[in-house]
Amino acid sequence: MKTKFNILSIAFLCLMLVQTNLSFAQYERPRSAENSNEKKANTFFSIGSGANYKYGLIGFGLGMMINENVLGELTLGVGGYGFKSGVNMVFNAGLNKKWRPTLGFARASGFQDFETEVEVVYNLNTLKTDALIDLPAAYVLTPGFQRIFKFRNGSSFAIDLGVAISLNNFKPSFSESAIKLEGFIVPTNQVTFSASQETFFNVIGPSGLSLGLSYNFGLGLK
Repeated sequence: MKTKFNILSIAFLCLMLVQTNLSFAQYERPRSAENSNEKKANTFFSIGSGANYKYGLIGFGLGMMINENVLGELTLGVGGYGFKSGVNMVFNAGLNKKWRPTLGFARASGFQDFETEVEVVYNLNTLKTDALIDLPAAYVLTPGFQRIFKFRNGSSFAIDLGVAISLNNFKPSFSESAIKLEGFIVPTNQVTFSASQETFFNVIGPSGLSLGLSYNFGLGLK
């Protein structure tokens, strides 16, 4: 599954790069007395990709200007920790080619009955076995900064940097009350995940540094 997401992400980034190169050729300065023909959008449809990003590994968003300085956005995507949905706010949204503060809140769905090989500790021995794992939903707060490059057609290209902060404990657990270890059935309350397995779960979780790129199609031009 992860390989398919990576292929889709690479294809999307290539497409976005081509579109961006075309759009940069159309770029003009922000609207001023000397440049009064530039179009402005009040609604945006966005597609993006990143790590611990508001769109997940790949996804989309629908944004609308709440007022001249604040942009609100609903997002939906898929990443390494399941489906991701959330809301985001961009402040000083009228600025161009400058870093603008952002704040987002998202829910990553996790997985239920996810079958995988895990490393566990039982009677002081470290063993590997196949097991069903529950990865609970995670709730994440994402403060950060965004820099956009506006185009005269009302669209824009954006770079997002921030940090995803987990608001709950999304510690994985066994889906079943017992697992098989070296031919024996062992109650899961007598087994723990190894330190390296816990580290792996933390890595695939939806918290940490956030980095993403997006292309925002301007709608409702005026």
